Amino acid sequence: MTESLPTEVTVLTDVNVLAIALTDDHPAHDDVYPWIQNAIDGPNVLLVFDYYPLRAQYLMTSNFGVDAVAARNAIRSLVRSPARIVSATETTLLEAYEISAEKNHDVYDSFIVALARAYDADYLITTDSDFDDLCDDDDVKYVNPIPTEKREKLTLIDG
Repeated sequence: MTESLPTEVTVLTDVNVLAIALTDDHPAHDDVYPWIQNAIDGPNVLLVFDYYPLRAQYLMTSNFGVDAVAARNAIRSLVRSPARIVSATETTLLEAYEISAEKNHDVYDSFIVALARAYDADYLITTDSDFDDLCDDDDVKYVNPIPTEKREKLTLIDG
């Protein structure tokens, strides 16, 4: 990544960003890892939705070919890191549906925005490329760190 990353900010990621960042040989690793590294080793705060470690491990082993023990160890290291594990509340879930209806967008992406709002995230880092309109009137800034030309070649999952 050529541009410098913001500092002293709170970052929420999607599951794909976590899985890619924890897979050293993934083609987009170098694009997303700096966001995770700056939040674990640097001045930023990384928010990890509590279900994502489980889902990221599945993605790493099933789609990225990571050995099960290596994936488990990477996830355990992430969970033990300074990353903050966050959860959804009833309010967060209801807000996701409100955002979905208001923006005419799918509820899963809307959930990520609701979670970012609930924890006052400054940045929402996702591999999705359709968050511009979703985050347009929001305080959270959407970033997809993967260059457009790489996105078409990647194996990503929803959820």
